[in-house]
Amino acid sequence: MEEKYSLNSGTLRFLTSFEDHVKTGKCYTIQELVDVLEGSPFNKEQFNFYKKMKNSSLWYELKLSGKWEMQKKGVFIKK
Repeated sequence: MEEKYSLNSGTLRFLTSFEDHVKTGKCYTIQELVDVLEGSPFNKEQFNFYKKMKNSSLWYELKLSGKWEMQKKGVFIKK
């Protein structure tokens, strides 16, 4: 039986793991974070159909985490 993956839960797991290794004050664009996500073990082949959705999912998780602040549209800094 094929395991099902959720883009949102994969993005949340990625961000939780990633932000533990990021220093306070480090800036990332959403596209840079998508690139890191795509190279991580949290990215699944099924997610490759959702290029725009990865951006949206990351933006949503960054806002929810409370550990990131938006500097300007598409650019976040770690608190």
